Amino acid sequence: MSRSSSYARQELDVPMPLAIGIGCVVLVGIYILLFPVKDTFIGVLLYERGLTQPLVIFLAGTASAIALLKFIKIQREFKALRQLWIPPNISLEDPDSRQVAKLEYALSHSGYLLAIRCSRIIKAYIESGSGKTATELALDDSSFYLSASESSYSIPRILVWAIPLLGFIGTVVGISRAVNGFSGFLEQAAEIDQIKEGIGTVTSGLAVAFDTTLLALLLSVLVMIPVVLVERFESKFLLGIDVYINEQVLPKLKGRAKELDEGAIARSVTQAIQDSLPEPEALVQPARDYAQQAASEIAQSFVTEIGQVRDMTEKLIQQAGKINQIALKDRQDFISTFEGQQQTTRDLVKETQEKLTEISSNQTAVANQLARQSKQIMQQLEQATQALTNRVDALEECTNQILEVARLQQGLEYSLHSLKETNQLGTVLSELQGNLTQLKPVLQKLGKPRRITFMEGDD
Repeated sequence: MSRSSSYARQELDVPMPLAIGIGCVVLVGIYILLFPVKDTFIGVLLYERGLTQPLVIFLAGTASAIALLKFIKIQREFKALRQLWIPPNISLEDPDSRQVAKLEYALSHSGYLLAIRCSRIIKAYIESGSGKTATELALDDSSFYLSASESSYSIPRILVWAIPLLGFIGTVVGISRAVNGFSGFLEQAAEIDQIKEGIGTVTSGLAVAFDTTLLALLLSVLVMIPVVLVERFESKFLLGIDVYINEQVLPKLKGRAKELDEGAIARSVTQAIQDSLPEPEALVQPARDYAQQAASEIAQSFVTEIGQVRDMTEKLIQQAGKINQIALKDRQDFISTFEGQQQTTRDLVKETQEKLTEISSNQTAVANQLARQSKQIMQQLEQATQALTNRVDALEECTNQILEVARLQQGLEYSLHSLKETNQLGTVLSELQGNLTQLKPVLQKLGKPRRITFMEGDD
């Protein structure tokens, strides 16, 4: 077991010098590639905004390199999950088997993390001969690799956390430069050229402040996403290893069978009893004396308890008699109260029925009266409708007469016009007299007052 624990655990860490070297290469490559366009916005952002910009790029490149190297290593190890490391024709029930030893040796020299973890478990199984010990080692390895995986991402997290801090440092530096330039500008603002120079100093300081923050926040977001994805990918890989070990390796480990000599055990137990216990004759008399004394004490205690039980029983009987008397009295009171309540209920029911009958008769009389009044109102409405119809006919007749008058007036005007043209005054006057004679009864009839009255009667 000590030899199996001395096996070096293969971790998924990446060499930090290599990651730092890649970060330096990324920094130099970016500045070389963007040198021809240094006058553009991106070139100004990198070349003219202070020392924080290359530091931010270097940290982002180092964190990205760690995530990339991790991904390449995990991707290689992930392929091992699809391979068959424990052949089905090899039995692991006997830890002393030569096939188990060969399998352990082959797994330990495979170079894959899954195979090495399986070899550690099988090695512990061979040395201890117990499947329980191998299971405990598997749990210990699982906890170790989870902790190692968590700690291996501390440096990328620190780098991702430091990138925006460097951007904020650049912001503070730029704002400080802008404030200092503004104060100097106010002291020396005498001529136009000095004013322009002071304004340029203030704006350049603000540009440094905002551009450093912009680059740092952008790179922190771009680096944080792959780091988180690679961390989740590694957690998934470690979980796959645990599942493989729990399903393919541990159930096959049985352990050595332990042979027991039942006769030797029986002899050992018998000898131990004979050596520890005294002779039976030495135990009989003390046991008899103890039994007599215990029986006497039990009898006395029994008599005392029986007396107490008898007293308590008598008290319970007396209390039960009192409770019975109280219950009988309450029952009689309840029966008398219930009978009185029944009589009251019957009286109320009878009175309610009488009231309902009276209300029903009253409602019938009221309904009949309402029907008669409704019939009378309908008749009155029909009479009023007939009278209104007659009045409307009269008004129509009056309208026709007014139209006739208008027609006669037009004829009169026409006659007057003709009279002016033909100077036949006598003929026209005679015609006019005839028209006036015909018009006079109509005018007299129209001159009479007219009244329309609606009458409403209530019999």
